[in-house]
Amino acid sequence: MSEETFSIDFGSNTDNCITSPLGRNLNLVCKKNTTPYTDESVKEILIPEKYVKLKITTNISGYTLQKVYGHPNVGTRWGKSTEPQPAVVVPTYHAKLILFDSSKGEDGSVKYDINVTRDAWYFLGVDTNHATQCRNIAFEPADATKNKYLTDQIHFPTAADPIIHGYFPMEDESQRQQEKRYLHAEKVSIDNPFGAPISSRTDESLATNVMFHIGGFYIARASALHAKWLGGSEGCFAFIPKKSIRETPEEAANITMEKAFFSNKTWVNLTTMIEKYRDNDAKKRFAIEIEKRNPYPRDSIKKILIISGALDNLILPMEGIESRVN
Repeated sequence: MSEETFSIDFGSNTDNCITSPLGRNLNLVCKKNTTPYTDESVKEILIPEKYVKLKITTNISGYTLQKVYGHPNVGTRWGKSTEPQPAVVVPTYHAKLILFDSSKGEDGSVKYDINVTRDAWYFLGVDTNHATQCRNIAFEPADATKNKYLTDQIHFPTAADPIIHGYFPMEDESQRQQEKRYLHAEKVSIDNPFGAPISSRTDESLATNVMFHIGGFYIARASALHAKWLGGSEGCFAFIPKKSIRETPEEAANITMEKAFFSNKTWVNLTTMIEKYRDNDAKKRFAIEIEKRNPYPRDSIKKILIISGALDNLILPMEGIESRVN
């Protein structure tokens, strides 16, 4: 399978541009009438709206691995980089990235088929029957009809190169650059019968800082020793390259760090295209529309797969550690 590529053909036909008073062609602004004034009257100039739109569907496209938060092997301490990473198999979903042009309509606009994860399994603990209990803390819109969001760009993950970005969905413009961007969401219980409460929400019906970000395996920047991390989720939508998707859960469970495809290059190619097209919009719009799932799993017994640590290639093998399924 070839690597996904993303590009924009803005075209070079100057017949489709408005000429400024300084004689410059204003790229990406197509004309209906290029003569603002006649000798007698003002003529209307129709300028199409052009912005980026991501439509996330409920249609499953395959399966991949995702890191499990809440697990003892997941933490912020440097030492966690050397410990095996806990993972779970999750479905991927079809999404449509649209370079929207109002003069062509959605059907005529350039579109790309991409894949994202929607689930966010959180490790609760092990019950008396030795089964691993997890909760899906995925974000779902509270109201299926109020599912369209603006976005706010940041550098994410923090350990990645600065050119790797993430995007917070926002309910309105006032949330831009705020510390917390709240989204009204389907309720997620934060109670944990096996330990500390889930910390990703303080209000069970409000999700905080949901994001569209890089998913699958990615490599950290040089100052973070090029650690190889498996991406996780606390309610986000993670982009998964096609090379990281398998047809069945069983095939996805066999993905290893040593044979994994790393998402960095594909993600940067995708986000570069998004940002170039977005930045040619006067309002710099990148909108996300999330189709609500109903029903979807919340609490479940899950198999936790243990894969290599982020820095396994830089350290000596650790005694007593072996790959296993809990």
